[in-house]
Amino acid sequence: EIARSIQDNQNVAVKAGHGTGKSLLIALLICWWVDTRYPDCFVASTAPSQAQIGAIVWREVERIRVIIAKRHRDGIVDHQLPGYITRGQYPEWKNESGTPIGFGRKPPDQKIDDAFQGIHAVEGVLAVGDEAVGLTEEMIDALGNITSTKNSRRVLICNPTNPASHIAKLFKDKPKNWTFHTISVLNSPNFTDERYVTPPEVLEALSDESFVESKREEYGE
Repeated sequence: EIARSIQDNQNVAVKAGHGTGKSLLIALLICWWVDTRYPDCFVASTAPSQAQIGAIVWREVERIRVIIAKRHRDGIVDHQLPGYITRGQYPEWKNESGTPIGFGRKPPDQKIDDAFQGIHAVEGVLAVGDEAVGLTEEMIDALGNITSTKNSRRVLICNPTNPASHIAKLFKDKPKNWTFHTISVLNSPNFTDERYVTPPEVLEALSDESFVESKREEYGE
């Protein structure tokens, strides 16, 4: 539902329970964006800290690339994802000639707009704000400034832990240029009939009843 919403809507905001796979979802969308729009596309992702960018979403992107490369070698898919990703604190996705087609970056607080200026692509820019409860209004606006064309998309995703955040204000005010989604922990396959068809290693990576029960004990029903 969220992936199709990003396909059809220019601004999408998602609030999700802990351990529901939101970072994997974002990584898959980044790979999908490049795969379906290459070579004239761009992905810009950000988060409240550079460590979160490199250690969460872009680690998942690299893992997906490895899986797809193996599937290509095994003859399951007909092509690999293009280019390569530089590793480290400042990940960049580059094409075969070394030109960036995506990056994960936490701009300096005083130069937020400068860090994203000039980004454009004929097939569109995908701008991602991960852990968006920690992003300022200025940062979220900067992501909007690089997704001003009809082919571009801006997506914010977060755990809704701070009612004073700008994304919380968006969810409260519901501006018409945004589409909103909520993923409850209780939507996880561990709580639905999907558990019967979901691989055990996936279920183990998602929140389960023990997490819900611990929160119930701490905060009440």
